Amino acid sequence: MENRIITFGRFEAASIFIHALIVKVLLGLPQLLCAQAGSAAWMIALISGIVFLVLVWLILALYRRYEGKNLLQIAEEAGGKVLKWGIGLVLLLPLLFKGGITLRLSAETLNLITPYRLPTVLTAVLVGVAMVVAAYRGIETVARLHALLVPVILLALLLVVFASFGSIRFDNLFPFWGLGKDKVFAESFGAISMYTDLLYLFLLYPYVKSRHTFSRAMKTGAVVAVVVQLVLVLCYVLTTQYPESGELFMPIYQVSRIIRLGDNSQSIEAIFYPIWILSSLLYLSLSLTFAMELSGELTHTKYQKLFILPYAGLMFLVGYLPESVLSAMRLSSSLAPLLSVLTMLLPTLILVFARFGRRKTNET
Repeated sequence: MENRIITFGRFEAASIFIHALIVKVLLGLPQLLCAQAGSAAWMIALISGIVFLVLVWLILALYRRYEGKNLLQIAEEAGGKVLKWGIGLVLLLPLLFKGGITLRLSAETLNLITPYRLPTVLTAVLVGVAMVVAAYRGIETVARLHALLVPVILLALLLVVFASFGSIRFDNLFPFWGLGKDKVFAESFGAISMYTDLLYLFLLYPYVKSRHTFSRAMKTGAVVAVVVQLVLVLCYVLTTQYPESGELFMPIYQVSRIIRLGDNSQSIEAIFYPIWILSSLLYLSLSLTFAMELSGELTHTKYQKLFILPYAGLMFLVGYLPESVLSAMRLSSSLAPLLSVLTMLLPTLILVFARFGRRKTNET
């Protein structure tokens, strides 16, 4: 990894980080927050977003002494190969689990929201093939796809927001504290678990041109992702009244269904189809690519692409172990606290430990 040719810069890295963080908004985050806090769901998005931004700034400050290194390399410096392998396995688990659940949800939701009806397993296989092809092409291809398609996805989401202005009802903001002030603050700090894709901040560094470029890309990506999530959650709250807002499946899709451009026009829900297809493929390709890259670095093999098919099969198995798509969503939600520890708390502690250990060694 130290000899790796650097291939992309700020825009590509920021696009990857933004997209990894906003995928959950397309799936069901606004509905989940509305179920937790009612009309005050947007407050949870705001408070948890601010906490997340503080965490990103803290991590980047800790990263200043480790230019061009990912978490595996830092862990090896701090605790040798044992710690490196331990952290490597810890990072692989969320990548494969989240990728598997997303693969299942992608197949199920594509069949639900599009007019085409294929067996969901066949849809998952088709999505999986596209994911494997992108991962086989490597991290450079995946980064360029993000740079090309993420702006398109963001523009489409912006169109949904602007088009929803005619359906906005400011009465939906009341009661202002939703299900209660205490509930809002308690859920806000618990909602930090929705940022488990912070994981990619710890993995992207070796692929970015410089520390300055990396820092700017991650800060830009974090701010844009938080703003996008806040705007979309607020848009959902303003267009869908509680308690219905806490029950609808794929909330942004539901918003697009109620939007009509003109009195006699059709709803613009069709715009959501390519958004979700592109978004799910990008996310799955990213998960599989980084799982492959991590395994290649752990094993020091030149043939890391051999991991692609086994990992794709494992993601397929993880996704289809739950009995139904609702079971898969409940499983993902129940494991969110554990995923937060693995992808946010533990990596941050490794950075703190590595920095403290280096300072102690220098003093000795």
